[in-house]
Amino acid sequence: MPRLASRKVPSATSRWASYTDIVSISNEAHLDPTEAADRPRSTTTEAADRSPSPLALLFAPDRAMERHAKVGRARWFFLFAWLCSILLAGAVAYRVDARSSTLRKLEMSGQLQSMSDRQIADETRSAERVSMVATIAKGVVGVPVELGLTCASIVALCWFFRGRVRGRAVLPVAATTLTPVAIANLVDAVTAFRHTALPPEGVPLAPRSLSAISLILDRPLMDPWLKLGNALDVFSLWSAVMLGYGVAAVGQIPRRTAILGTLIAWVCYRLLTKVAIAG
Repeated sequence: MPRLASRKVPSATSRWASYTDIVSISNEAHLDPTEAADRPRSTTTEAADRSPSPLALLFAPDRAMERHAKVGRARWFFLFAWLCSILLAGAVAYRVDARSSTLRKLEMSGQLQSMSDRQIADETRSAERVSMVATIAKGVVGVPVELGLTCASIVALCWFFRGRVRGRAVLPVAATTLTPVAIANLVDAVTAFRHTALPPEGVPLAPRSLSAISLILDRPLMDPWLKLGNALDVFSLWSAVMLGYGVAAVGQIPRRTAILGTLIAWVCYRLLTKVAIAG
């Protein structure tokens, strides 16, 4: 009889290994689409939870302020504004020179002729110490007070426009609006260090108002436009525009209403403090 060719019969162990491989490949095929779908979703969630960059808040508040009101923080904006204010106060205090103002004061009071050089020097040092302490105290206290007033302004504007205030969003938005003025203080500090001496009553440093800018352009303003030009501070206006977008985000108010109302309130405040009270 012809000899039949023998066939190798697979064992039970090899059959079980093949079955396991097939099942694992099938499970991977089912799981991969789910994982691929979950990855973009988690990435989108992380991007939504991330606070916008400071540059976006400064130059594109129409797109960034809404997200900052939801997930933003106030810490770093407040610290930056505070450090810039302290740096400006230190620069002005370091360069203060009260000799000219002291001599003028003594001459107006009629005491200059009867005082010795040592007494005049003592009066000058006393005036410089008073000016240094007042300047540094103003730099330290000014930013926290300004932050509190800005928070109160946001709440008042939201109430006036009948918005619904989101309490958590007030502080981050208020701290963000301090940044333009902080940049101006930083520029002023650099300008103050470049002076050899500064009087205690202060002098304009970097050009911030419309009057100062027009003077640089060799087109100085005359009264009464000079006072109005001093009231128009470019960096303060920048903060007011950011505040308008912040009021819209915090109080869920239409942007046009919030920005227009905030700018009107800012104009009234500047005219009251820089024109009416300052004389």
